[in-house]
Amino acid sequence: MSETALNGPIGGKWNVLRAGGGSDGLEVPSLPLDVRTAGDPVRLAIGSGGEARLLIPLGRDDHMPIVESGPALSISACILMHKGRALRFLDLTCLSPELETVFAEVVDELLARIAAGSRVSDAVSDTLEDFRALLVPASRRAPERNQVAGLVAELVVLNRLLDISERAWRAWRGPAGDRHDFRTRDTSLEIKASLRAGTKVITINGLEQMEPPTGGNLHLLHMIIEPVAGGLLGISALGNQALAKADDPAGLRKLLHATGCDDIEDPAWNRYTFRLDSEQLYCVDSRFPRISPSVFAEGRVPAGVVDATYQINLDSAESSKAPPERLGMLLQELAS
Repeated sequence: MSETALNGPIGGKWNVLRAGGGSDGLEVPSLPLDVRTAGDPVRLAIGSGGEARLLIPLGRDDHMPIVESGPALSISACILMHKGRALRFLDLTCLSPELETVFAEVVDELLARIAAGSRVSDAVSDTLEDFRALLVPASRRAPERNQVAGLVAELVVLNRLLDISERAWRAWRGPAGDRHDFRTRDTSLEIKASLRAGTKVITINGLEQMEPPTGGNLHLLHMIIEPVAGGLLGISALGNQALAKADDPAGLRKLLHATGCDDIEDPAWNRYTFRLDSEQLYCVDSRFPRISPSVFAEGRVPAGVVDATYQINLDSAESSKAPPERLGMLLQELAS
């Protein structure tokens, strides 16, 4: 791993530059590294908006690597003045703050390859190929079918709530970080979607997901939504319906973005459509099989247990099934 004139990890050096520290006379804030190309040091730098950059000096005969910029990484050549000299650089700029840690790893690997004797173009091309999958913001990665199905199921419920009240989108709390998908005061609803009829095993993410609100109640709605070509249940259709019903479409759109779906018309999110096969509501009570704080002595999980992901077979929750009419009553509570 390369070190600059200042001690500490690569990522920390960009923070030094953002704080106004460091510079060696280049016309943009920069810090020289020990690795050199074309007779000059490779530099860390920051952009006008504080973006993390890596500047690799290019010699007269050095060629640009045959790689394209992406949604999180800009790759270009630039000329900057350094103490009266015009220097040509290969400029790699991280455009996504959430991926700066990954970008730091890219820089470390790239510098190691250059220090080992690789040509700049080869080092950049090979390193970016190795890290290409990681240098894509989560919101830009094509969602898996299960992820789309989960959002479709939540949008089905959201539209039912909005049919009751145009303000009811505020009960959709999962995208904002709540442990339950929908909550109003002390009433919560968690949604689980399965893709095949007869599926009874669901996955629970975290020790708190099946924990009712303090003094309140929690229900789980298990929906079977089967993938079908041309199905009526898709992200675009359901999302547009919800936006048309909500009293604050901009506020609802922010929640949609928080799910990772930046654009409900994005073809990647609309590759799959579904039909509703069946649904069953469960009351998450003392009889419901689960791992959560309240099922342990004194309401605390064993010391040293930090979190858990586990599966529940709903065949063991027969006694917790709610009657069909309870779902309508629950939606009324959540929409109020």
